[in-house]
Amino acid sequence: MKLSELAMKVGGKLVPAENGDIEITGVAALRDADKGHISFLANRKYTPQLAETKASAVLVGPEFANDTPENTTFVVVESADKAFAEIVPMFVAPPLVRKPGIHPTAVIGVDVQLGADVYVGPYAVIGDGAKLGARCVIEAHVFVGEYCQLGDDVHIYPMASIRERCKLGNRVTVHNGTVIGGDGFGYTTKVNPDGTINVEKIDQLGIVELCDDVEIGCNTTIDRARFGVTRIGNSTKIDNLVQIGHNVQTGAYCGIVSHVGISGSTHLGNGVMLWGQVGVAGHLNIGDRAEVLARSGVSKDLAPNGRYFGAPAVDAREGMKVVMVPKQVDRLKKEVEELKAKIKELEEKLKQ
Repeated sequence: MKLSELAMKVGGKLVPAENGDIEITGVAALRDADKGHISFLANRKYTPQLAETKASAVLVGPEFANDTPENTTFVVVESADKAFAEIVPMFVAPPLVRKPGIHPTAVIGVDVQLGADVYVGPYAVIGDGAKLGARCVIEAHVFVGEYCQLGDDVHIYPMASIRERCKLGNRVTVHNGTVIGGDGFGYTTKVNPDGTINVEKIDQLGIVELCDDVEIGCNTTIDRARFGVTRIGNSTKIDNLVQIGHNVQTGAYCGIVSHVGISGSTHLGNGVMLWGQVGVAGHLNIGDRAEVLARSGVSKDLAPNGRYFGAPAVDAREGMKVVMVPKQVDRLKKEVEELKAKIKELEEKLKQ
């Protein structure tokens, strides 16, 4: 495909303009690109790679509109990331689409309701009384428990488990190995007169609800509520290897990155962003659009619209200062040693 055609499809401007006849044969990252490839630059930290890339063309943002590339052609667009996402399907095989049907090894319980054009893969299990909406895709070895309710266009990938009575909205995606609706972590202890301890499990009788357009990564666990519901709000995206405790509630459009752990009964507002390895204590409230930076520990409520960092998490600017303290201590230690040496030198001179 000619570069000029691609530029027209994404509303881009060529720099230099006369390079529209370049033939584009594929897509690649800046570092991996070769002649005939189109790449993109959406993050300024990769700008040095522009000088080294072999890509025939690079999608860039408006800030590069007046630059003259030395070894490639710029396609200036409003959003390089978005434009590249539009171009990739033109050169890469489309996602696999399952043909509707029930594999002969699948186990379908009694009183199950299947919507139109549903696919159920090999060795999948659909429990009694479950309801699946239209165009659901249930891949191999998936377990959907009794009386679960799945909306339209739900896609459950292999080895995932949706436990009994849980609810999934429309266009929900659950990736491999994830467990939705496992028991919450709840126990009581009793010390006996002889000093032994009885540990008794608290029944977890609630459910999990994943609202519309939620996507859950691989090997994530979302516990069912002790009673009531653990709810993940509309369009929230959860990464791999995340643990969400019982009765947690998230608002819409939240982002939760890998290795995050959220303890029971904590509430997240709309648009909350938790970066990797954040730990959140239980029974807290995190306000709308709060952002918690990686490896922070949240031990108290966080106000809306704030940016937080550290353990315990505080305003990110203050948290960063705390991180710098050890370096400052090393610098001060060195200065003190230098002052000691100068004092000793002066004392020796005074003795003479």
